[in-house]
This record gives sequence, structure tokens and C-alpha cells, in this order.
Amino acid sequence: MKTNSQFKPVILSALFLSLSFSYSVNANLPAESKVLQQVSQTMDQLKFKRIEKELQEAISNLPSKSAYIALASLYMSENKNKEAIANYQEATLLDPTDPKLFASMSIAYLHLSSYEMSKAMAEQALSLDPALTHAGKIIKYIDKKQEVIEKATAAGNMTKPAE
Repeated sequence: MKTNSQFKPVILSALFLSLSFSYSVNANLPAESKVLQQVSQTMDQLKFKRIEKELQEAISNLPSKSAYIALASLYMSENKNKEAIANYQEATLLDPTDPKLFASMSIAYLHLSSYEMSKAMAEQALSLDPALTHAGKIIKYIDKKQEVIEKATAAGNMTKPAE
């Protein structure tokens, strides 16, 4: 005989399926859509917290490159770039020769608009693997971005009256 705790996953699954069906049937109704969106966000947050906790526990029990990468990826998916960087850094301490770690860290820095650090990480990735084309693309993007910023700054300074 099943206990109450064994029914909880079944009940939650049924609730989720009914909400999903309700959403597809009533997609044009704004109030119901907002409620369903809130339910979906809450479920996503609970799932994020659960996975985050599991990965943190795995790291505390036995730190591994893959666990740090998984946690960093989870943080990137939630736009928690500072936390992602910290975990990529821990992973690089375990394997400083993995160019993909540096490329991933470069992207996290890019999301923070930390262009110099992003470029440095992309350059490190390229130094480890010159065939890593997306690291080269990041560098080109940053160079163009910095060029645009410099032009905008210069244009802004030129229009200001002398004091």
C-alpha cells in the first residue's frame, strides 16, 4: 500500500498536466495566463533550488570539475553570472588546461559587461586551443564593442561645451 508521501509526486504530476492542458486551452485568457505563468515560475524556481542544492552537496562531498561546471551552467541559465564565474574558476583550478572552461567564463564576463576580463578569458581559451573558433568570435565582438564605446564617448565629449 502506498503512503501519503508516495502520492505527492503523482499528485504534483497530475496538477502540472492539468495546468498545462488548461494553459493550452485557455491561452488567450490574460488572468489565467498570469496565474499559470506564476505557477510555472514557482515550479522553475523550486527546481532550480533543488538542483543547486544537490550540486552544492555533491561539491562539498567530493569536489569535481564536472560538478563545478554543472553548477556554473545552472547559474548561467538563471543569469547569475558572478556565481557562474566563481564555479568556472573552481573548475579551472582542477583542470587549468581545458579551453572550454575559459571560453565559458569569457561568456559569463561578457554578460556582466566586463569586456577586459571576457577578452582575457577568450584569449586564454585560444592559447590552449587555437581551433576554438567561438573564442575568437568573442574577441572580435569585444573589440568592435569597445570601438563603438570609444566612438560614442568621443562624440559625447565633442558635443559638451567647454567649461
